[in-house]
Amino acid sequence: MGAGMIGALVGLAIAAADFALLRMLAARVELPETKRVLNITGLSQFVLLPVIGYFVAPYVIGD
Repeated sequence: MGAGMIGALVGLAIAAADFALLRMLAARVELPETKRVLNITGLSQFVLLPVIGYFVAPYVIGD
């Protein structure tokens, strides 16, 4: 498994943890607009963080 794939998997794990925390925060907020923004932010990180991890990990690891 290459460094890019490892970075993508780490990004996916971080995105899952962040999504869970943002969902817990959204449950405590009363404004529906804020809940929607927190949910969209959590979902967008499932795309962004693995992509960033895929490209950054080879530079960090030196692959």
